[in-house]
Amino acid sequence: MVSTANYLWSLEDVLGQGTTARIYKARNKMTGQQVAGKVFKLMSYSRPYEVQIREFEMLRRLNHNNIVKLFSVEELRSKQRVLVMEYCSGGSLLVEPENAFGLPEPELLIVLHCVVHGMNHLRENRVVHRDIKPGNIIRQVGEDGRSIYKLTEFGAARELEDDEKFVSLYGTEEYCAVLRKPQQKAYGVSVDLWSIGVTFYHAAASTSPFTPYGGPRKNKYKVTTEKPVGAISVPLTLPLLLPLPSVCRGLSGQLVPVLAGILEADQEKCWAFGQLFFATTEILQRVSVHLFCLQQAAAHRIYIHHHNTVAIFREEVACQTGVGLEQQHFLYLGHDLSLEGSMKMVNFPPTSPFQPLLLLSHAPETHAELPYRECKLILLVPLAQTLKSLTPPQKNLKHSPSPSNYCGPVSTPHTHTHTHFFLELIQNL
Repeated sequence: MVSTANYLWSLEDVLGQGTTARIYKARNKMTGQQVAGKVFKLMSYSRPYEVQIREFEMLRRLNHNNIVKLFSVEELRSKQRVLVMEYCSGGSLLVEPENAFGLPEPELLIVLHCVVHGMNHLRENRVVHRDIKPGNIIRQVGEDGRSIYKLTEFGAARELEDDEKFVSLYGTEEYCAVLRKPQQKAYGVSVDLWSIGVTFYHAAASTSPFTPYGGPRKNKYKVTTEKPVGAISVPLTLPLLLPLPSVCRGLSGQLVPVLAGILEADQEKCWAFGQLFFATTEILQRVSVHLFCLQQAAAHRIYIHHHNTVAIFREEVACQTGVGLEQQHFLYLGHDLSLEGSMKMVNFPPTSPFQPLLLLSHAPETHAELPYRECKLILLVPLAQTLKSLTPPQKNLKHSPSPSNYCGPVSTPHTHTHTHFFLELIQNL
């Protein structure tokens, strides 16, 4: 066991580690409260003093529900500093196996809410984080069972006004902003915008949007700077506003324009923080209508404002499902639901994943699968060939070898009868 004046932990309870520090799950000696203790490695003290104290000085200034809290700064007997912070049991973003293909839409919205509100607090305090990525966003489970995501790891953070620049680029390469002009070596607060965009895309798709050809380093500048304006991922030959994966199908229409605005290497074309806050607030204020399309056997979420009309809702349905306005027929609780275009969504009946609105299409469905007869032939012709191979020629039946010295399939008259029956059945199909 290792301890400071007020906390103790086991060296086996490692929550994470980086270049300069390890983080342990610790407990308060008096209360038993679980905390996270960040112990700085000896090599970290070779850095300038102002860099060493940067993280806990930043955390002392910040106080927000979506930023990890600093309780105290203590020391080991070796004089190594220990940051005692709140413990978040959910681990970092995307660490759970069930999120291997991206977060589900409801959880993605919570991430969007928490990260944007945490970043808003940073900008109010004139702080730039400079190392935003899924590993630096940790999850805490609230008393109501809902997730609360918090920004952590402020070792690269610094004060920066909106119009100020800095020249030292920190952060993890896959999440760092790249400028269009190589000679332009000054960076502003927009570096956090780029990192947020890559992180949101990663949370939705479980993959980085700009993985360079040949690995994370080779061609990094080429991939991110030569992409068309508005593209949110590679390959570059696809349309400008690439759709997000089907896991966040309902949010694509709202989230893709936001990502296109902040995933812009040209700082003159990149959104400002005010635009990001406004756009994400507009998304978070929407309500979801649960819809199940019977012909497609697919569940959908339609995100729309309370003050919108049913006419706008039906357009969103057509955009997401492909069912035209004239072909839409809705059922609710087993009964026809008549929707007038001027009706407000605030008067819409409540829906849930277990009680969705049912959508019927009057248009005949066209399927990409092969016609039934073609499928049957493709499947049964090999079967016919196999059955023939099991049937010895009739002229050899009298002289067929006995099972004791015959290495091929053993056939009996009973087997032959069934084989010929199936062959005749297949040929008559």
